[in-house]
Amino acid sequence: MNSFRPLLAALVPLLLAAPAARAEGPCDTWVSPALPEGPVPFGFQAADVATGRRACPRTEVGLGVQGQALIETQNLYGAITATGLVSGSLAVRRDVELFATLEVPRFQYVQNASLTGSRLTLGQLTVGGTWLGFTRGAFALAPSVRLQLPTSFASPRTRTLGGEVGAAVLYRPVPRFDVHGYAGVDADLGLGAAAAQPRAGVLLNAGAEYALCSGFAAVLDANVRLGRRAGLDSVAPALGLRFRAGEHFGAELGAALPVLGAERSLVSGGLKLSWRL
Repeated sequence: MNSFRPLLAALVPLLLAAPAARAEGPCDTWVSPALPEGPVPFGFQAADVATGRRACPRTEVGLGVQGQALIETQNLYGAITATGLVSGSLAVRRDVELFATLEVPRFQYVQNASLTGSRLTLGQLTVGGTWLGFTRGAFALAPSVRLQLPTSFASPRTRTLGGEVGAAVLYRPVPRFDVHGYAGVDADLGLGAAAAQPRAGVLLNAGAEYALCSGFAAVLDANVRLGRRAGLDSVAPALGLRFRAGEHFGAELGAALPVLGAERSLVSGGLKLSWRL
């Protein structure tokens, strides 16, 4: 019996460690907690609508700016939109995240032939949640829902109410590299004296992210938008450069460029700073 004691002493730590190793998923292996992850968060809708969503819950606060340009010389029309973005997320459990984004302020400058105008207002507020519903090995699947609340005064007679449902996927075979994707359906309608005119669209996102080191990563996404303006709204590649400084601070610089489809904007891009708690 005594001869088995050294063997048991060696096996017990291994048996205790095995469940922890099996429980570790792709959300536990990212190279740096403060480094941003997921799809590039700058798109062509209000706030963060139709920009995809990361699969992994995080607790963080963020400040950012986003710009969008629409220039149609043949129609003598142009519009420049700039918004401040205040965002936050709360991982209420390891598998559940609540999040919100507010456009404040929202500034738009418009020129149509010889007429010009500008407007500074409060923008849209979105709130939502993500559930990390399935993980196995390096793979994760996370359904999400997002509600767009009618807080914007960009149109003086109309308020916009909408929502989005979708799911994010993540495959992270090694800590420095992942492949991610998102599929979602969104819809909105105008609340006012005129007809509501509801609209709906579909977003398909696929991308990859690689961290050259724990302080820098690059992400390249492909976004396809369907159904909102036309059968094909846009095919828009997006590039993001991501940085971190210390254990909590992260930053992201990104842009999306529509190359096909009915989307009128030339480009959308921005800068986001985040503090992970």
